[in-house]
Amino acid sequence: MHSITEIPAWNRLMKRIVWQQIGDVKGLRILDFGSGQGITADHYAADNTVVAVEPSEEMLKDAWRDHPYEQIVGDISAVNEMETDSFDMVICHNVLEYIDNKFEVLNALACVLRPGGRLSVVKHNRAGRVMQMAVLLDDADKAEALLDGHNSAASKFGEIRYYEDEDISNWMSCLELKENYGIRTFWDLQQNQEKHSDEEWQKRMAQLEMRVSQISEYRKIAFFHHLIYTKNMALL
Repeated sequence: MHSITEIPAWNRLMKRIVWQQIGDVKGLRILDFGSGQGITADHYAADNTVVAVEPSEEMLKDAWRDHPYEQIVGDISAVNEMETDSFDMVICHNVLEYIDNKFEVLNALACVLRPGGRLSVVKHNRAGRVMQMAVLLDDADKAEALLDGHNSAASKFGEIRYYEDEDISNWMSCLELKENYGIRTFWDLQQNQEKHSDEEWQKRMAQLEMRVSQISEYRKIAFFHHLIYTKNMALL
């Protein structure tokens, strides 16, 4: 069995916070789009029926499969072949900022989400990235470029094409924003790297992060935002 302590400290904290924000989930049919190594898919497969979609075969070489779930190697075209209104929850974490066809992807995900179902989106927050560049990485040039509206890059996935929190509801009228959380408000300002992997420190930091995750002043500078939508057919 895999343990969450096997993954990098920053990712471990992030997943713990996101899972807590989603809440206790059992007996649902879940789609994880852009599932990566399947850590989240595997987590929810313990108590739910999970279908995971990931285009990168390289990512799937080390996929977590401690619990049974369906893994599809593909992209949004695989979702387009799925039955309409067939999932209770759709997960799309750190995906949309790396693609240009955001509307196409959101439309497909909304189509397979049942009315009343939830869509969980995790996205980069530009203001948090500015804070990270200016404080943690001491890179004033990149901070200035972000303030000027330029994109940045992630070492593993390439260009980060930022979009605003309200864009999803504007693009898809059937998706109603219910919750907006900040994630990693303090993590990227803590420069004592030795603390990051300590489990007791992680638990205390997660508790603190959760406490401020919906306070607007702190959410505005969080490195990531977690948006939870419901599908409301009346808004079409």
